[in-house]
Amino acid sequence: MKRDREIEIIVVFLLLLCGCSTTSHLPEGEVLYTGVRSIDFQWADSIPDTTRTTVEAELRAALACPPNNAIFGSSKARWPLPTGLWIYNRYQGSTSRFGRWMFQTFGSQPVTLTTVNPDLRTRVAEQTLRAYGFFGGQARSTIVPNPHNDRKARVAYSVSSGPLHRLDSIEYLGFGSTADSLIAATSQHSLLHRGQPFSAATLDAERQRLSALFRNRGFFYFKPEYITYRADSLQREQAIQLRVQPLPDMPAQARNSYTIGQTRITIFPQGDFNITDSTNNPTRTYTARRRTRMTLTAADSLRLRAARDNFVMRWGGGEQMPLKMSAIRQYLLYQPGQPYHQRLHEMVQSLLAGMGVFSSMQMSYTPRDTTDTCSILDVNIFGILDKPYDSELEARVTNKSNGLLGPGLAWGMSKRNAFRGAENLSFKVRGSYEWQTGVKGEDVDRSLLNSFELGASLALTYPRLRPRFLQMADFRRQRKLAQRNTTGFNFRTFATTTFKLDAEWMNRASYFRMISVGGRVAYTYRRKPWLQHELTPFRLDYNILSHRSERFDSIMANNQALYVSMRDQFVPSMGYTFTYSPRARAGHSRAVILSAKEAGNILNTIYAAAGQGSTTRNKKLLGTPFAQFFKLTAEWRETWPLFGQSTLAARAQAGAVWSYGNSTMAPYADLLNVGGANSIRAFGVRTIGPGSYHPAASGWSYVDQVGDIKLEANIEWRFPLVGDLAGALFLDAGNVWLMHPDDNRPGGCIDASTFLREIALGTGAGLRYDLSFLVLRFDVGVGIHAPYQTTRSGYYNMPRFRDSLGFHLAVGYPF
Repeated sequence: MKRDREIEIIVVFLLLLCGCSTTSHLPEGEVLYTGVRSIDFQWADSIPDTTRTTVEAELRAALACPPNNAIFGSSKARWPLPTGLWIYNRYQGSTSRFGRWMFQTFGSQPVTLTTVNPDLRTRVAEQTLRAYGFFGGQARSTIVPNPHNDRKARVAYSVSSGPLHRLDSIEYLGFGSTADSLIAATSQHSLLHRGQPFSAATLDAERQRLSALFRNRGFFYFKPEYITYRADSLQREQAIQLRVQPLPDMPAQARNSYTIGQTRITIFPQGDFNITDSTNNPTRTYTARRRTRMTLTAADSLRLRAARDNFVMRWGGGEQMPLKMSAIRQYLLYQPGQPYHQRLHEMVQSLLAGMGVFSSMQMSYTPRDTTDTCSILDVNIFGILDKPYDSELEARVTNKSNGLLGPGLAWGMSKRNAFRGAENLSFKVRGSYEWQTGVKGEDVDRSLLNSFELGASLALTYPRLRPRFLQMADFRRQRKLAQRNTTGFNFRTFATTTFKLDAEWMNRASYFRMISVGGRVAYTYRRKPWLQHELTPFRLDYNILSHRSERFDSIMANNQALYVSMRDQFVPSMGYTFTYSPRARAGHSRAVILSAKEAGNILNTIYAAAGQGSTTRNKKLLGTPFAQFFKLTAEWRETWPLFGQSTLAARAQAGAVWSYGNSTMAPYADLLNVGGANSIRAFGVRTIGPGSYHPAASGWSYVDQVGDIKLEANIEWRFPLVGDLAGALFLDAGNVWLMHPDDNRPGGCIDASTFLREIALGTGAGLRYDLSFLVLRFDVGVGIHAPYQTTRSGYYNMPRFRDSLGFHLAVGYPF
C-alpha cells in the first residue's frame, strides 16, 4: 500500500508539471517557437554530389535554430519536460535570493518566432545559394501553428536551388611583371579551373593563395583584399567569365618588393608593459659584435660577421642583459638583403615563442625611409620576459570497493631562463599511497598498512641542441635553407636537449622495497609542427631491492622469471619516440605515438668482443647484472566533435617487451600493466592479468600482475551539463599477457583460443569540472567482465555489483 501511494504521488506531481503553462509570460503578440518541422530541398539536375552535400549542410545550418529544451541542440527534437521554461515563468521577477538564483541558473528564456526571424534566415539561405553559383535559388518559410495552442508554432522551410553556374574562362589581368611571372610559374596550383562550379569560398581561397604567394616573394604590404573579381554571367547561359585583378587604388607600397635590412630586438622586464609604447622608454643597447665560441669555417665566419653587424639587441631594464646573445641570435634566421618571406616570419616567431622565456611578443617591419622607392625593411622585435618561476600541483584519489584506497600527489617547480640561455631548470616530487582494509585471516597483519611510491626528478632543458657541434651543424643547415628563398621553408620549429636525473622509492606492503636511480640525455626535434622525434641516446638506471619479506622471498624462490625482473640490476638503454599530432580542426584532433627502447645490447656486444658469448647469461656491470630486452609500444588517440558541444574521444594502445640474452624477464618498471584512473577504470592499478591469471588465491597480489604484451582500448563520450561542469560515459577494455608459459602464473600466456574471454571490460560515468587552468575529474567505473574465473558464470561475471565499482578522483582527462 505504501509503495502504491508513493507511485500515485509521483504520477500526480508529473501531471501537475505537465499542466504548467510555458506561454503564460510571453509578451503580447509573441508566439513560442517549438522547432523546425521540415526542410524540403528541390535540386536542379546534373549537380555534383559533393556540391549538393556541401551546400545542403550550410543551408541546414543557416535555417536551424534550437527551441527551448532542445535535445543536444537539435532543431526538431525536444525533451518532454521543459524544465527551463517552467523555472523561468515561476521565478521571473522574484525578489528572493533563492528565486533569483533559480531564475539565473536554471531558467530558460522563451525562444519566440521574433527571435528566430524565419524571413531573415531564408534571405541568408538565398545568399548561400548564390555564393555557390545558384543565382536563381529561392528559399521560403511557412509558419505551422500548434493545433492545441495558437501561441505555439513550428516553422517549415522549402529551398529551390535553380540552375548551377560554372566557370567558363579565367584571366589574371593588371598585375605587375614580377607578380605575373609568379602567377604563371604557379599556375598548376591555381584553385580556379574551367568547368568547375562557381563558389565564393573557392574565390576567397584563391585570393588567400595569391596573397601568400606574393608575401613569400617580398611583397610585404600585399593583402588578400587587394585582389578583386569581375564575373560576367551574360555572355553564355549558366557560364561565368571571370577576371582576377588587383584593386585599381591599391597602395603603391603593395606593388613593391622588399628585402630585409637591420634586425633590432628589444627585451623588457616582467610586468604589464605596453610594447607599442616602447620607443618612449629608455633601453640599454648591446650590439652582437662579441667573439663567438663556436667553431666556424671561414665562410661561416664571414656570414656571421655580416649578420652581427646588422643585429642590435636592447634591454629595457637593469644593467645586465637577461639573455645571452647566442640564446637569441640562433633563432633570427634573417639575412641582410634577403627578400621578405612570410613563412620565414612565421618560423622566427614560432622559434622565439618556443624559447619559453617571453610572456608576449610583437614583431614589426619598418621601411628604411618614407620614399615610394624604398625597398628595405628593418625588423623590430619586442618581447616581455615571462615570470621566472612556475609551479604545478597534481592530485588524484583512487578507491576500489574491494578495499584498495589511495591518494596521489605531485608537485613541481621550474625556473625559466635559469642561466641566461633560455634554459629551463625543473624539479618535481611525487608520491602515492595505497592501503587495503577489510582483509581477514592470514593477511590481517597488513590490513591497515601500507604501500607507497615516492619519487623526485631534476631536469635541465636547453631550447637547442647540445653539445656545441650538434648546434653548429643545425645552424649551418638553417642558414643554407634560409638563403635558398624557395616557395617554402622546411626549418625545425622546435629542438631541445634535456639532461635529467630520477630517483624513486617503491614500497609494497609485506613484500618488498625497491629504490631506482637513473639519468638520461634526450633530444627532442621537430622539423614540422605536427611531427616530433625524441631520441634518448643514453640512459642508465640502477634498481636496488633494498628490503624483502619472507613472503616475498618464498615467491621469488618459486618464480625465477620474477626474480630476474626484481633483482638488483643496471639498465643501460637507448630509446626513440615518434609523435604525429596534426593541428586540430573544427574540434577534431588526432595523435599517434610510436616508441622503441632497447637495453643492454651495446654492452652485450662489448662483452662478446671481449670473448664472452652473446648468449652467456649473468654478465655483470660493476659487479651487478644488467638487463637486456627490446620494447615496442604504440598509441593512437582521436577526438571527434558531435552534436551540440559534445565530443567522442577514443584511444588504443599496444605494447610488447621481448627479454633475451642476459635476461629472462625485463625489469619490473619496464613491464606492462593495465587498470587505474587513466586505464580500465573499473579495476585498480595492476589488478588485471596476465591473461586469466588471478593472484588473489595465491596471495601474490600486488607483485606480479604485469606482462610482456599489452592491448587496451578506450572510448569516451564527453558532453556539457551545466556551466563549466561536463559529464562523460566511457567503455574500457584490455589486458596484459606473457610471451611464454609460466607454471607459477597459469593462464598468463597469450592464447588465441582464450583471447577474447581474457579481455577485461568495464564501463562507467564521470564528471569533469573545468577550472580553465586544470580539469578536475571524478569517474565511477563499473566492471562488466573480469578475465579471471569468479564465483559467477556467464560473460557478466562480477560476483557483486558493489565489488565491481571503482572510484577515481584525478586531474586532467584520462587521454
